[in-house]
Amino acid sequence: MDFSTVLPVIWAQVSAPPPAPGSTTSSALQLAALALRRWCGSLTLSNPDATTGPISAGLGAWLLGLAALLAVAVIRQGPGRAIGQLLDVPGHARLFSAALARLRRSGRLLAVAVGVSVLAWTANQTFSYSVATGRDDELLLTKGRRLSDVALNQGYLAAMTPLRDLVGLGLMIPLLIGAAVVLFQFSTDRWGSGVRPPISVRRRSARWSTIGWGVAALAALYRFVGLVTGNSELPPGGCLGPEAVVVPTLMALADGVLVAWVLVELRNAGLGDTEGEALDVLGVSLLIPAAALACLLTFPARYVGAGAWLLLLNLPTTYATGSWLATYLGWQLGYGLIYFQAAAIVFAGLLGAVAWSRGTPGDALKGYLRMVSAEGGHLVAAVAAAGLAAGTLSAAAYLALLSLPASTWALNAADSYAHYASLPIGLALAAALIELGERSLPMATLAVPDPEGPPA
Repeated sequence: MDFSTVLPVIWAQVSAPPPAPGSTTSSALQLAALALRRWCGSLTLSNPDATTGPISAGLGAWLLGLAALLAVAVIRQGPGRAIGQLLDVPGHARLFSAALARLRRSGRLLAVAVGVSVLAWTANQTFSYSVATGRDDELLLTKGRRLSDVALNQGYLAAMTPLRDLVGLGLMIPLLIGAAVVLFQFSTDRWGSGVRPPISVRRRSARWSTIGWGVAALAALYRFVGLVTGNSELPPGGCLGPEAVVVPTLMALADGVLVAWVLVELRNAGLGDTEGEALDVLGVSLLIPAAALACLLTFPARYVGAGAWLLLLNLPTTYATGSWLATYLGWQLGYGLIYFQAAAIVFAGLLGAVAWSRGTPGDALKGYLRMVSAEGGHLVAAVAAAGLAAGTLSAAAYLALLSLPASTWALNAADSYAHYASLPIGLALAAALIELGERSLPMATLAVPDPEGPPA
């Protein structure tokens, strides 16, 4: 089932007759459908209406999200310390240098994440190269608008989601299969050799490694079913009512498995060169629940959007016309995606706290509050700088590709090249967040004997 089959359901929410083909309203619904497909298919935010001009709701939402994060930093640190860190240019340079050092020592992570992502995006372009709908989508996106305005608006939305490619690793079937295999092998022979951790750690690791390989395998199967049934962009559904909750939960846990792997690799890279060391599967399994929470809070539109779409497919006809539920679903699948992501900027730094947590959601949230209290100003600057870099490079990619004659491959290629630019930026931001998380860890102090006490 594709979007066109439920357009009458969405249209029914305004209690009006369906739009005539080719009408302005029909084009608006098609543009909203395109925005939803691009978000669900590749985590590419897009305006759901025909926004004209260089200023859009995306820019305002991004700035409001950054302002909210700064407000949290000011509340936790006080205005003087927060603003001082925000304007600490030498401190930002040191943080950037430390983040790049972590990335350089994470050769295995870079090779796998970047290599598989590039191959997956290239294969996707190959399969969709001559699909006629690609040209129709490009013409719909650019109709009546200047290319510079389209590129800027896409840049604003890319700036809002600089970490999209880390969470987007869950869209890669090869990575999901690889994670499932590694975790399955670990869960069947965890302590065959090496030092055994404490019993409580072993129990948690056993539980989450089993959950991890299970959800990764199911997510890979779900993505594969979508590909072979022609639903590679929108989540396939329409069969069971509970899928509106089950599928987003499965997606969040599977994303958490891969994000936990990224965080463990970057965290351990700070301890030295880890290229020749074995994969820390124990550390990955322990971080899965906290990483899943981080995915949910930093990319809520991914899961809420999928749930809203699946709920729409199962919506009874009695609720499809003029009901508050239909009205909400129509908003959620449009501008709701943008506003949810803008609000999620407040939690953008949570990944840095998860890397140094015990793996429980509560400990991760506690660590994030500690990090904001210690490094809030630096956190705001890092998120803003990463967003600016991702937005600038993404806008340049759209401007260059969409300036070519309209074709079946141009829009898909522009989306892919924008991700090529934002992937290393997202990895660098994740490394910087882990560095800030490490700086905010409690410091142990040596006990000093009382000089007036009895002699030892």
